[in-house]
Amino acid sequence: MDIHRRSSCRLLAGVLVAGSLVAGNAHAAGRTGGQPTAAAPAATQIAPVFDLAPLPVTSGQLVQYILSPAGQIAGLLLGDGTQVFCPQDLGENLPAIARPGEQVSISGLKGIGHPIVRAYAITGPRGQRIADVRPASAPAPYDSPSIGPDVPVDGTVLAPLYDMQGKVQGAIMRDHSVVYVGESNATRLAAWLRPGASLHAIGIGVSGERGTAINAREIGPDVNQAIHIEPADAPPPGAFPGSAGYDVIPGSATAQ
Repeated sequence: MDIHRRSSCRLLAGVLVAGSLVAGNAHAAGRTGGQPTAAAPAATQIAPVFDLAPLPVTSGQLVQYILSPAGQIAGLLLGDGTQVFCPQDLGENLPAIARPGEQVSISGLKGIGHPIVRAYAITGPRGQRIADVRPASAPAPYDSPSIGPDVPVDGTVLAPLYDMQGKVQGAIMRDHSVVYVGESNATRLAAWLRPGASLHAIGIGVSGERGTAINAREIGPDVNQAIHIEPADAPPPGAFPGSAGYDVIPGSATAQ
């Protein structure tokens, strides 16, 4: 009987000791703020290379996207007439944070003498922000269609269309259509591209939910006065691919 009594006592003591250890560990965890193991953090988002905070901020209502003739968003027009240009990555993400009619804030470089801004970051009305993560690199060129349907544009010019260097390259119409003619054509056709002027143009481009944009091939005050021009994306003059002179370099011994 003594043996059984001693065994029972030892078993009871072991249970009490184990319980004390568990309680002690829980109390220690509570003192040190111990928490259950957290889930793995989400993947780190790419951050801008440079501090964008010192850049001037331009705010206003987004009136329309400025499309390229291929339908890509090359920028946006604000209610005060400011044209905001952005690299391709920023343009692709813009519809996800802001739509026409909403307020936006742009961190970017303001033009001198022209109502233009080169955007490096854009914040939408719900606090969502997109930023150029490669501000030191040159902006990627926008594609321009070489073939496609002819799109006519008829109406009144709202403002000259600038490029990122402040050069006029076409016109923005009051119906939000965008007409590209190229810098050299814009210089000689300046009277047709002034605000308030009537304009007819036709060329390859896009027309859809986001807007209309064309590379003009014919342009004039109306259809009866339209003239032919070289489109803004026309290839440089020279022999066509596959011809005998295509591989000849001007000025070389082969060309003489």
